[in-house]
Amino acid sequence: MLLYSYKFGSRSGKVLAESLGAKRIKHENSRLVGRASKTVINWGSSSLPREVMRCRVLNLPEKVSLAANKKTFFEFLEASDVTLPPFTSDKAIAQSWNVAQAWLDEGKTVVERHKLTGNSGEGLVICEPDGELGDAPLYTMYINKRNEYRVHVAFGEIVDTQRKARSRDVSDDDVNWKVRNMANGFIFARNEGHDVPQCVLDEGLASVMALGLDFGAVDIVYNENDNKAYVLEINTAPGLSGTTLEKYVEVFSHA
Repeated sequence: MLLYSYKFGSRSGKVLAESLGAKRIKHENSRLVGRASKTVINWGSSSLPREVMRCRVLNLPEKVSLAANKKTFFEFLEASDVTLPPFTSDKAIAQSWNVAQAWLDEGKTVVERHKLTGNSGEGLVICEPDGELGDAPLYTMYINKRNEYRVHVAFGEIVDTQRKARSRDVSDDDVNWKVRNMANGFIFARNEGHDVPQCVLDEGLASVMALGLDFGAVDIVYNENDNKAYVLEINTAPGLSGTTLEKYVEVFSHA
């Protein structure tokens, strides 16, 4: 088995390859001769060299590209049964009313997405109802959430789940509960003693299948009042450590 990462220095790509005993394919001066009998794990790359494409590729680059761009991701999945936050990328429709501005007028909070291919909350701006909406290529309605999860799916099955939890080293006053990432004081926690809602699991599986990916880590928010889960994005090169790394090694060992 071989692995091609979106960047050769990807930490998660490196630890996965080492744990699998797989060779990493260089981005330059690679001696790979592709053939159908070889399997390549595509770790988050939207384009692959010709010789790699001659192999059996897990996660085709065009599918990774769809997942990587938030706008194409939402637009593609809009036609599926996957539940997404309301979104718009059109600044002026219906007699010049801005859809996102209308959400603010209704007392909703709006998420401005200024970077379509960012990760870890990069390029996100939260606009409250009394705020001034900025120019952005994509807007999503903020979903009030009890919890936020990452559901790992591979080959049509859920292989692991994680929950975003406040780090014990950070006080409640120092975290951003609306954008739950490491920079804002959150970590991925194991779910011992915590039951992941079934709708979260269902949405995670459905989104990866709808996009046509072999594997992916789905970020999902859960609104407890409505008992409803909303898919935010799919990561095709997620961070790996501990139990999650072990799960991926097990899955790919039998791929």
